[in-house]
Amino acid sequence: MTGFGGYHRLTDNADSFGTFFANGFFIATAIISAAAGITCGVLVGGLTEKMLRSLGMRGAWAVCMATIVNALVLWQLVGIVLTKYPGFRPPHISAKPKGPPTHKIPSGNPCAQPPPAENSKERANWDAECR
Repeated sequence: MTGFGGYHRLTDNADSFGTFFANGFFIATAIISAAAGITCGVLVGGLTEKMLRSLGMRGAWAVCMATIVNALVLWQLVGIVLTKYPGFRPPHISAKPKGPPTHKIPSGNPCAQPPPAENSKERANWDAECR
């Protein structure tokens, strides 16, 4: 599935149930984590806003301060979870390729080039395609 490859570190194999099973666990973990984050956000933000309003702060200022407190609390919770469970960290993706490409880039028209002489399989493919 798109975007999940680096997280469970399995190759996509259409013949295996393992990839499907790992994606199911990934989606279940994502749903549970999102529900936990939403619950924490609602509780922290709501309680902070209610406390600030009871102290006499106006509505808009209370909401702004509650939003800031909520962001800081959730940021710290993410740090705690990633420290305790390092497997949740996304993989490091580098912009540079790690070596020469492993596949040949096909030319525009393979029949415009002379037939390969040294490899019999490539010669047979060229004959079947270009003649």
